[in-house]
Amino acid sequence: MSLDGNPKSFIGYLRSLAKEEQWNRGALADLRSGLGRGYGEMARVHKYVVPYLPDKNDDDRWYYLTATLFGSYPEHRGGYSLGRAFRPLRAKSESMEARFIALLNAHSEDLDNHLRYAVSLLKANEQPLDWLQLLQDLLQWDHPEGHVQLRWARDFFRDKSSNENSEKQTIGGKTNE
Repeated sequence: MSLDGNPKSFIGYLRSLAKEEQWNRGALADLRSGLGRGYGEMARVHKYVVPYLPDKNDDDRWYYLTATLFGSYPEHRGGYSLGRAFRPLRAKSESMEARFIALLNAHSEDLDNHLRYAVSLLKANEQPLDWLQLLQDLLQWDHPEGHVQLRWARDFFRDKSSNENSEKQTIGGKTNE
């Protein structure tokens, strides 16, 4: 069975590198070494990403970006889009909303820098996200209707009452993977 272009297999593999009982510090360091580089300049990252790349190489950069970001913060929380993971940061600083809006407005060629910063903020505030959802969202980032950006905005700006209901459903339904 080929793994080419299967985001779920790819994220499963990345997550296996960060399991507590098998924490692969060397692999995570290799992944982090690609931060801020073009995917053609990530020699230490290739062995982790290439087996999972889709046949259509238009999506390669999103696999590389996800891998390097994961290497910097390998915490996963199922069902937490970047918008939902970022939501608690709104209460910490007024500038968080402006940063999030800049992320939503980012063109795909500028998204790498915005996401590196966003993930570093999530890490500093111990807010994990759903890595599979992030990769799937990046693969759809340039959709003309902007459905990814709209979902992230909904997840980020959702009011507290709907947040509490969502949290209860998540806990009761064991959405957290």
